[in-house]
Amino acid sequence: MRVDEVPNEANGAAPPALRPLDAHAMPLWRKGQIIAGALRGVFHHLRGRPGRLPIIHRQVSIREHHGTVRLGHLAEIHDRVVLSAIGTETDQALVAIGNRTSVWYGTVITARRNVTIGSECAISWNCSILDDDMHDVLELQDYKLSSRGPQPVVIGDHVWIGAGAIVLKGVTIGRDAIVAAGAIVTRDVPAATLVAGAPACVIRRVAGWR
Repeated sequence: MRVDEVPNEANGAAPPALRPLDAHAMPLWRKGQIIAGALRGVFHHLRGRPGRLPIIHRQVSIREHHGTVRLGHLAEIHDRVVLSAIGTETDQALVAIGNRTSVWYGTVITARRNVTIGSECAISWNCSILDDDMHDVLELQDYKLSSRGPQPVVIGDHVWIGAGAIVLKGVTIGRDAIVAAGAIVTRDVPAATLVAGAPACVIRRVAGWR
């Protein structure tokens, strides 16, 4: 099954509704937090663009060297998140995060080539998403390096990644998928599927999440 297949659409059912953003129901402190984050995104991190206003909270580290970190409209980056796009002169790196995606406390997203995260995703706290091993392994017999270098990570729209999960290089995760807390994802995850474990394996198909 392709990672972009959504079973509930294939059988004629409507896709699950996304959770609405109800500003009126927010407590006052939350509204203040969002306003401060939007101002921080524009004036401190210089990430605001016409039609694109990311929300960036305190102690967020954005690292760019021969690379770009691109944040979508109302993408919310919480405290102590690290977003790193470090490439080379000949191979530019990209971290792209879609509209209204939230990345929670202490998560690290790092690209040597490309990490793309869709819209309406929820990336929980203390997650790691990376497209490279960062180090090479020397084999015992001939001391050859066993690394294949960076491989892009693609996370589709409306994906929920649970706390402490790790997504490794070369992985594609389909729309509406759920990655359980603490999972280590080493291979592709089909759309509308719950995976868990280390390494992560399919638990069951789902209609989505809210």
